[in-house]
Amino acid sequence: MSADLPLRGVRVIELCWVWSGPLLGQLLADLGAEVIKIEWYKRFDLYRTRGVERLAGRYPEEVRREMSQSFHGLNRNKVGVTLDLKDDDHRASMLELVKLSDIVIENFTVGTLERLGIGFPALAAANPRIVLLSLAGFGSESMLADMRAYGLALSSLSGLEARVVDSRDGSFLGSPTFVSSDPNAASYGLLTAIAAILDARRSGQGAHVEISQLEAAAHIGADDDDSLVALAKDLGLDPTLPASSTSIVPTGDGQHLCIDWEKAMAADMFDGLARKAGALNATDALSAFEAAGARGVRVIEKPAEFGAGAANESTLLPTIHPVSGAENIVAAPWWMDGHRPPLRKTAPTLGEGNAYVLGKLLGWPHERYAVLGQHPGKAEGRA
Repeated sequence: MSADLPLRGVRVIELCWVWSGPLLGQLLADLGAEVIKIEWYKRFDLYRTRGVERLAGRYPEEVRREMSQSFHGLNRNKVGVTLDLKDDDHRASMLELVKLSDIVIENFTVGTLERLGIGFPALAAANPRIVLLSLAGFGSESMLADMRAYGLALSSLSGLEARVVDSRDGSFLGSPTFVSSDPNAASYGLLTAIAAILDARRSGQGAHVEISQLEAAAHIGADDDDSLVALAKDLGLDPTLPASSTSIVPTGDGQHLCIDWEKAMAADMFDGLARKAGALNATDALSAFEAAGARGVRVIEKPAEFGAGAANESTLLPTIHPVSGAENIVAAPWWMDGHRPPLRKTAPTLGEGNAYVLGKLLGWPHERYAVLGQHPGKAEGRA
């Protein structure tokens, strides 16, 4: 197995936008697959302008749509091509590309591909071994199948938000500012995509795989705490969380410790150790408390120690985007034989890969694909 790129040789067509689908494509690309992202000039991924909304009018739109770091992180290592899937000739070219591919991924509302004439029967007619993975919000069998959905709605309907409560009294707090349903769906999609590709290569027969993002979110929220409490009691354990009083203790090197001490020592002993800690470094002070039977942890105060930078120095990948310049994007969170997945290329600018995909793979003459972006909204340059 290639340590860095185990999916080398797998070709993916990505018909996705926003978060869940593009993240699935990103994970496949990080694993080495060639992911071809299809967009059009009047129907590109909405994340191209994520976080740069206030720059509207300050830059030409063809520049602003390439400046989103959110888009750059979710679409690294991908090839970008522009095809208008409402155009007969472009749609036929997309089906030609299907013949050369292993899997198509999409996260549209149920029925969108069928309305475009590229549902699974059309894809399978072009390539019997093709896998179509539909990362739908609800799934085609749901009573909500036709409803458009975003992460907040899916988190709410799945029941996950009912678990966002105040730990002190159990009162309902509501939605987190950033939902979990999108990355959760991408994780389920990655597992299923790899399994479906392997099966198609073994059997020679593709499949339409459908994942309900709603059900995937409900799945991770299905744990029943009551059953865990019952199990603890059966094992003779106390299922109640111990009440604990902790104190913050400054140390001599400018750091702080959070010490749980009340069950281990009297107040006067704690006060003495706390004064002693003021002359020690954090490591020695923590050892002194632990030797007396208390428990403690360092309090992280530096902003640089939060987020991606807290895990590993290589978590942030430095890159230079051709439009926005130098920036850091978050690396894939795994290593194979000690190696992180390499950053092979930055996120594609709109139509960046037309020469490769349309010219080399599909055999379009240069004059046909070279004019695609000159009059956005039309499928110019037809053969």
